[in-house]
Amino acid sequence: MKQLFLIFILLTTFICISQAQLGGARVYAGISILTNQDVNANPEGSSYSGYHIGTDGRIMSGTMSFLLGARYTAISRTPQETIKLFGHDSNISILNGRVGLDYSIYSLRDFFRIRTKVLGSFDIIINTTGESIAVPTYDLNDGWFGGVTGLGFDIGPFILDIEYEFGILNAYYQKPDSKFNSLTISTGFFF
Repeated sequence: MKQLFLIFILLTTFICISQAQLGGARVYAGISILTNQDVNANPEGSSYSGYHIGTDGRIMSGTMSFLLGARYTAISRTPQETIKLFGHDSNISILNGRVGLDYSIYSLRDFFRIRTKVLGSFDIIINTTGESIAVPTYDLNDGWFGGVTGLGFDIGPFILDIEYEFGILNAYYQKPDSKFNSLTISTGFFF
């Protein structure tokens, strides 16, 4: 099922990119920092950190665009007090399917643009390695859903995005309030 979902997201993204009118695609990478609302899963002062890479297709109409994208995220399976991008003893690999709207707030011709977005993010676990030391009795769900908002800055073809995803569905099986919230910072290219 996960492989079918991955194929669907990738196929839809590439169709969107190839058929985009006055749009295009952005390819990006960056830092992901997640916190869980459950204090057992996320002790005070710690976070789940890692990296992400992805692509978003945009179909534009004036100052608004429809956005459809896919992102691969790899984070630590155990919360840590420091941010560490690579080399975790235990990992969670996530496929994020993202869909929503992107709005231009301010534009200076085609050279500089400030934008915001409202997206839904379907976060599907594609692989886990190692054990979660912090919560060995918690069972991670196959995925969760979140709402995304943020600010983006376009300078020519270069982009900088700061996004916040607030969790809507629980990440751990039968554990109320175990939603993941995330902060991501991405840089990339728009073409």
